[in-house]
Amino acid sequence: MATRKAARGKNGKTALVLGGGAPNATLMSGALVAFTEAGVEFDVISTAGAGALIGLLYVAPAQGTPIEALRRTVEMGVADAIYDHFPVNYKVFQKPGAVADLYRQLLAVNPLTRTLAAQHGDSAMERLFADWVRLLFASACPTDLGPNSLGLCASVPFLEETVDFAALKTVAPAFYINAYNLSERRMENFAKHQITADHCRAALAFPFLYPPYPIADPATGAEKFYYEGAAHDCLNFKALVEHEPKVERIVVFDVLGAEELMRTPRDLYDAWLLSIIVPLVEIARDDTKIFEAVHNADGRRQLFKVPFDIPTEHEVEALDWSRSNLETLFGVGYRSAQAYLAGDGRVLLP
Repeated sequence: MATRKAARGKNGKTALVLGGGAPNATLMSGALVAFTEAGVEFDVISTAGAGALIGLLYVAPAQGTPIEALRRTVEMGVADAIYDHFPVNYKVFQKPGAVADLYRQLLAVNPLTRTLAAQHGDSAMERLFADWVRLLFASACPTDLGPNSLGLCASVPFLEETVDFAALKTVAPAFYINAYNLSERRMENFAKHQITADHCRAALAFPFLYPPYPIADPATGAEKFYYEGAAHDCLNFKALVEHEPKVERIVVFDVLGAEELMRTPRDLYDAWLLSIIVPLVEIARDDTKIFEAVHNADGRRQLFKVPFDIPTEHEVEALDWSRSNLETLFGVGYRSAQAYLAGDGRVLLP
């Protein structure tokens, strides 16, 4: 990716916007694979929330090619035989605390535990075994979680295994992630030359799930605390047009804009998931309206919003962390992007 030249539109730069939305992020990864296979490239990539991780896998994967890394996002899902009885994604959301961090480090350097937890093969039985072993390890993990904790989970401990932050600085497209600076009460954007694993963790620190993430000010050394930018600005339009005024074509992968996410919950746990997503759906809608009315009042920038056609019969499962759901959403994203590029989006093709 570092030597690849980003394709430019006839009328200026082309940007990709990846919004928030964690359980259905494989919609974005599937769509990005389709765009990549079609030869579509971008001058600028602007991300928020879960879109930051998908964008980083696209430009700077730690293992394999971007397409391989994006296809592996379905592995974040838990085998259905486990998820049906224990609907918690212990692979993504891990226990917090210094002892928990040490425990994970010991598991990572132990050849036996690494082999047992690794995913081998593509059969359902092999995936089930690997996920069962990971559940056993996750259950045995110690934690200091308590009433005074500031978040349920450790701050994305697997980041360095999946993203090459050194390579990010040399990729061709401009790259941004947003985060909300709690210390100064303002939105902040980080560019690729700044971004480390800490900045990404700050951009993913969703309230209650993760504690506010500290980053030292390079000038003063004082710590500033951050929450996920997508909780305040799901699509990061404002920063995009401010930092990249030459952008004239904007492709949006808005997984939160889907009406299908607004529904009646199945149970108490599902209601909690919806309590996170439903407000973000409205924020994403408002962000698009504000972009059109304020940041694109002159109509100079063309917006390409890729629609994701989630099957009606699958809507109730669209926020699940099951392997089957992530695979289904990946396929929906892939086919939706292909259809878009064959229709309204064909002007984006090289």
